[in-house]
Amino acid sequence: MGKFIEKNLTFVLLAITGYFLFSISSSLKETSDYHSDIRSCAKMKAFISNKELSKVYQQKAALNSGVEINYINEYCKKLTQQNIF
Repeated sequence: MGKFIEKNLTFVLLAITGYFLFSISSSLKETSDYHSDIRSCAKMKAFISNKELSKVYQQKAALNSGVEINYINEYCKKLTQQNIF
């Protein structure tokens, strides 16, 4: 077993590095999705006083987050509650 590791040490180290890079990239993707949803919700809330723009940004937020338009307000409320430290 020791000879196998000695001969293939480079391969083992590359496999470990690849695993960590993959886990970091998936974490970054989740974080970017979260921040995209937060930005969409913020735009929707910023134009709440204008009915037409509010509907447009509500539809955009629903499309970006993948949540149905009927539930986007609750989704945004949950996101902002999670964001408070």
